[in-house]
Amino acid sequence: MPAGRPAGKGGGGQPQLAEVARGGTLNLIGAGVSAATTLGVTVFVTRQFSRPVAGAFFTATSAFLIVEAVASLGANVGLVYFIARLRSLGEEKRIPAILRAAVIPVIVASLLLTAVMVGVAEPLAKVLLSGHLAKGGAVSPGAVAQSLRALALTLPFAALLDTYLGVGRGYRDMRPTVVVDKIGRSIVQLFGIAVAVVAGSAALLAPLWALPYVPAADVAWLWARRIRRRPPKAPRGMPDVPPELAALLAISTPVPKIKGALQRGSRTAKRRLANANPRGFWAFTTPRGIASLAKITLQRIDIVLVAIMMGPGQAAVYTAATRFLVVGQLGNTAISMAAQPRFTELFALGDRRSANVIYQVTTAWLVLLTWPLYLLAVVYGPEVLSVFGHSYKAGADVMLILGLTMLLATACGQVDMVLITTGRSSWSLVNGLLAVAVNVSLDLVLIPRYGITGAAIGWAVAIIVTNLMPMGQLASSIHLQPFGRGTVLAAGLSTVSFCAIPLAIRSVIGGGFVGLAAGVAAGSVVMAIGLWRFHAVLRLSAMPGVSSIQRRLRRASN
Repeated sequence: MPAGRPAGKGGGGQPQLAEVARGGTLNLIGAGVSAATTLGVTVFVTRQFSRPVAGAFFTATSAFLIVEAVASLGANVGLVYFIARLRSLGEEKRIPAILRAAVIPVIVASLLLTAVMVGVAEPLAKVLLSGHLAKGGAVSPGAVAQSLRALALTLPFAALLDTYLGVGRGYRDMRPTVVVDKIGRSIVQLFGIAVAVVAGSAALLAPLWALPYVPAADVAWLWARRIRRRPPKAPRGMPDVPPELAALLAISTPVPKIKGALQRGSRTAKRRLANANPRGFWAFTTPRGIASLAKITLQRIDIVLVAIMMGPGQAAVYTAATRFLVVGQLGNTAISMAAQPRFTELFALGDRRSANVIYQVTTAWLVLLTWPLYLLAVVYGPEVLSVFGHSYKAGADVMLILGLTMLLATACGQVDMVLITTGRSSWSLVNGLLAVAVNVSLDLVLIPRYGITGAAIGWAVAIIVTNLMPMGQLASSIHLQPFGRGTVLAAGLSTVSFCAIPLAIRSVIGGGFVGLAAGVAAGSVVMAIGLWRFHAVLRLSAMPGVSSIQRRLRRASN
């Protein structure tokens, strides 16, 4: 499509893209705050405590997050699905039974795991510190065991927080997730770590990091009760076409096709209601809970394995070198949450053409959001790592390997989410479990020989598996792929702005923060010019506020 040409019919629909963009804005704000506070916690801990102490803290919290994913049982995912389904069918009176079916097992599982964590805290601490103790390290298993016990006491609250936030999303209200979890809990955690730093107490790190889960769970519960007291939503007429759905989809989907899909939906409504019981809830939720566990394990298991085999000092360096991944993932999370319901509707109607266009456009947006960060991490790895302390520059190779890997991963777009919305969630589960197996296997072989670089290689291969496998499955099964003209343009523009230009400036004035600042400034200018020139190809007018800014600039130029 030429650079100034507006999106036409069959082009994915500007209203659809605008809704995805608007939905992603709130998520992006929350994810940005969460990523910034996570980075702040890492900086505080690495700058104020020794590497072994910092590594022990990161390892303990990583183990906690994996156990918390087990305790949550994936109930939040099931609640989102069943609450949304029951509301759309006008059966809100059945939601309390589904909520009880979700909450009670989570409470039981989290209490059991709390007891287990408290009981095995001492031997678990020795396992986590085995590499450190073998070298005569100074961090004691007793101190780590105390941290694990403190974390265990907040486990039920963390699990219930996830569960009740799922209630809000089931009612299509993202505010509890963003306000309570992404912003509120994250900021209070950062404040708690700052208190531990001021007190100079390593023993306070884990308790003050975990304590915010308690009030956050309480607020999430109260907010969920308030949401549930809203007037019930009227059931969607069948087979009549709701006006908002017709306006959303008529751009590329003929009305008879919409009516046919809704008629098919009316015939399956009774079957869906028949599954809206505790047994049906857990039949749906269990595989998705396993997939969520695989995802968090993939993100955290490297830190634990590095600590066990190489000691917590190396785990601290590895954690610092991989924190930029957390910051970069905020764009993926924000766009995925906003785009998921849109993909679900389009695939239900069989409108693969619009789905493919939206997939390609949102992939271009994701590249624009994340590639600058990953490219700068590749070019200026040592300078970035010096923020955590001079000794953390040892993680430069880790940052290089994972930075290059994430360029490929983000170029695939929200590929796993798209695969799930096509109804192939079992494929996603198999892909996730395979990636975990690959990651752990490579870690066990490579970490003893290559240290944290081996861990980075293992994670990189696992990331490639989790992206290329579903991308191949989408291409072969329904002929979707993320590489549209906008995606290629976004990748090229990002590479020129934040790789080629910074490298050229670095070759002239050298590295350091002066070279970093000059490279970022020059690259940002080129990026801004490119975004203005190619805004139509990149569909940037769908972004909130962009079209109004464009109109003002045009009036000012006239």
